[in-house]
Amino acid sequence: MPLNSQAKVVNNAKILGQAAAIAYETPGICERWAVAQGFTGTFDFIEGRDTQGFVVQDDTTILVAFRGTQPNRPVDWLSDAKARHFKWAHNVGKVHTGFYEALDVVWKDGQAVLPRRLMNRGDRTVWITGHSLGGALAELCAARACFDPRITSIPIEAVYTFGQPRVGDPEFATLLHDKMGVSVHRFVNDRDIVPRVPLFSMGYCHFGNMTFFDHAGTAGDPTSAVETLKTAVSFAERALSAEPIKQLAGLAGDLLTIANPLLSQERRDEIVRARWNAILQSGIENVTDHDMRECYLGRLGATLP
Repeated sequence: MPLNSQAKVVNNAKILGQAAAIAYETPGICERWAVAQGFTGTFDFIEGRDTQGFVVQDDTTILVAFRGTQPNRPVDWLSDAKARHFKWAHNVGKVHTGFYEALDVVWKDGQAVLPRRLMNRGDRTVWITGHSLGGALAELCAARACFDPRITSIPIEAVYTFGQPRVGDPEFATLLHDKMGVSVHRFVNDRDIVPRVPLFSMGYCHFGNMTFFDHAGTAGDPTSAVETLKTAVSFAERALSAEPIKQLAGLAGDLLTIANPLLSQERRDEIVRARWNAILQSGIENVTDHDMRECYLGRLGATLP
């Protein structure tokens, strides 16, 4: 059994990180990886518009892996249309419109392959993973599995995400943290800006356990909490204070402006949002420290077979 709740978090992260990475490949490659890991039960590739992933199982486990954003495509997560808050399947909290719509095309009010596989899980535990956009979908999938009134509540064993953006407002984050925060594991690599968007000031915040890899690749002790303004500001500054690198080249003037004590916090946020939006619009492959294989699997000491 490759996944085990009693195992160390890093051991499960190595398997789930592989799943998040292999999700970028063709269905055939995904299925061969799953079989090699012992997931010899039914394989389903899930797909709807720009949302893809797969569901596999063995005798004790169901694994859901979501694909992240493909390279060479502009990322529109911070536009007013995509980043506005959306009322989801529960009456507490709101979520990111673009992410929720992306999940909804493969959920379909609980009638699609994905939710039906979860509802028909038997005694199997459910594990969900994803990188980048896939991580946001993993978190929202877990939320809908737990709270969607159109299906029977599905207990989630764990959610592991890598370089995942924020998905919901503080009320949503608190609801999920209270329900399953101890089972949500977010991995963040050094200067990766994706986990720092949408901005906290836009009404979004993280929850669950965060493991942060510093510039040397050292993992800090996991912290578990609903994100606050203080922690969000500190988190953002880690990406802005690094030595000059390609993605930060345009920040030199921005940093001088932000340092002006007379500048309002609102204006500072506008500057950061504009810069990070420009980086994302240039393509996810241009985001430093974000690549799943080279960065996150490398930090975990894992490789794809």
